[in-house]
This record gives sequence, structure tokens and C-alpha cells, in this order.
Amino acid sequence: MGRRQFEEGWRRSTSLRKLANPGNGGTRMIVNSPTKADFEKVAKENLTQAFNLLFKVYDNYIDHDDEVIREEVPIDEIWSHHHGTIRTALILLHQAIESLMKGVICETSPLLLIDKPRKDWPSLPTAEDKDFDSLYTIGGEALLTTFCAVHSTIERNSELINFIEGIRQKRNQAIHGTNIKDVEPTYIIENVLTTFTIWFGKDSWHKELKNNLLQNPLFGYFDADYESAISYKFLDFALLLLGKATLSHHLSINLKNRSYFCPECKRGIERDYGTLKSKWAFLRPNEPTATSISCLNCHQVFDVVREKCNINGCKGNVLYDDPEWTGAKICLTCYEQHDYEDES
Repeated sequence: MGRRQFEEGWRRSTSLRKLANPGNGGTRMIVNSPTKADFEKVAKENLTQAFNLLFKVYDNYIDHDDEVIREEVPIDEIWSHHHGTIRTALILLHQAIESLMKGVICETSPLLLIDKPRKDWPSLPTAEDKDFDSLYTIGGEALLTTFCAVHSTIERNSELINFIEGIRQKRNQAIHGTNIKDVEPTYIIENVLTTFTIWFGKDSWHKELKNNLLQNPLFGYFDADYESAISYKFLDFALLLLGKATLSHHLSINLKNRSYFCPECKRGIERDYGTLKSKWAFLRPNEPTATSISCLNCHQVFDVVREKCNINGCKGNVLYDDPEWTGAKICLTCYEQHDYEDES
């Protein structure tokens, strides 16, 4: 048998094996097709990056802890200076939403994403394998229409469609035009959180940001407890821009409820490095007899004692029994210590 005959026979047998064994590709010669998880991973990365781009601008600004600077350089001037950063965050937000729609479509079939007539698909036995990433995929109206046509647990209603289309139009202005002055940091952050909530549920935005913080290869080299607790700044930033009512839509706890210091976060921040003024712990449930609190920052639950404080006129009645750290009960409203009474 000559070399040419051998190679031809090998190609035919290979095609037959693919046809006979769908588990190894069958007639589908498009390889390395993406999954829903692949697109969700990309989407979360884009959403996290969009949030962090604006958060870092804010964080750098508040690091200038000087009232004179704050008066002479208001935050609005800082945002105007970082107009390009806002534009980039908007583009990342749009890319994230497209990735999430593609993930939904992948649950039915990633082949629905291919922007090519089926007659041109490399699916015949004689066709060469094509990597999915080398093919053009649908976008814009075609992507939105396909997203609405396939099965999903995501409710596709007019509100969601208008939400997606609104961001797409803003993104087009950012890419093809120059006038996006009406896109403020508040618009970006609110829609980043809305996207997280629609696809992954309440609290997911903060958990993802915190997880990204903890997975940084440099995490822990300074102080693990402090670096973990510092994620309270994400909550402070979102609260500053959105207010309690709007932010509550994206958290499992109503921020209109009374808040308390979290003993774990307070300890992590104040042990050596600073002062924590933010209160992100809430009674669970929000009732007068509740004996536990849940922290939105560290996502831990702590048992508490319902006793009155009365130190310096404090009206708090939620104390944390902390024998190992301070050897006292701590009021989670004013954070004053109540020494144990002598029981002898």
C-alpha cells in the first residue's frame, strides 16, 4: 500500500469513527465549545473589574483624609477627571451581560451562538475541525432574540429587555461617539449590582468582590484578618452612591433595620491598623428577642446577648460575649466593654 492510499484510508476511518461515536465528536467538527460556566466566569470577572475600576478612584480620594482637600477638590471633579475610567467600566458591564446571555444559550446548545449559515458549518465528515473560538458569534439583536427564545430560569420580561437594551445603547455611544456625559458612576454601580442580582441572587455582588480579594496571590502577606475585613469598603462605596433603599434590593437584609458593629470585622481592622466606623451587622431575624447577628461583610453569624448597655447614655441592648479576646461583653452599638460581674 502506497503512502497516499494509506493516508486516504486513515482519513476515511477517522471520519467513520467520528460518525459512529458521537461522544467523541460525531459529525460535529466544531471543537472546544464553551459552556455556561465558561461564560459566567468571564461575566463575573468583567463585573468585578467594572466595580473595582470606580471603587479604586473613590478609595484613592478618601485616602486624602484632609478636610481642606475635600472642600477644594470635591468628588464630582474627581469623577470628571476619570471620565475614561467610567467609559471603560460601561464597556465591561455590557460585555458581562452579553456573556451571561451566551451562557444561558449554551444550556440549550453553544452552536446557536455561531454567526454563520448552517450550510457553512464545518460539520460534514470531510470537514476539518474548527475551534469554536475561531468562529464568529452572534451579538446585538440576534443575541438578545436567541436569549429570549431558549429555555432558562431567568425571567425574560419587558423590564429585563429594556434593562439590557439600555446598557447596549449606552455602550454604543461610548464606543462610536463621544457624548456619554449622562453616564455617572452611580449608573454603572447600580447596574453592575442589578446584573449580579438578576443572574446570581442577592449578596452575590459582594461575595464575588470579596472572593476576588481573597484569591489575590498577594493576599495575607500584610495581615490576613485586616485584608479580609477591608471588604467593608465595597459596601460603604455602594451605600454612598446608591443609598439604603436601592442598595437593599441587592442585599439579603433591609438596610433600614438597625445596624451593629461586627465583632470579627471590628477586631480585624482595629487590632493594629485603624478604626472601623461602619456597621454592617444586623439582627437575624430583625426582632426584639433575636439572639444572633449576621454580618454582610464577613458573611458570618454570631450569637449575642440581649442586655442593656447604658454606658455613657448608650441605648443599645445587643452585646457580644467575648471571653477569649477582651474578657468582657461588648456592646455592638457603642463597642464599650462590660466587664464580667464577680460571681464569687
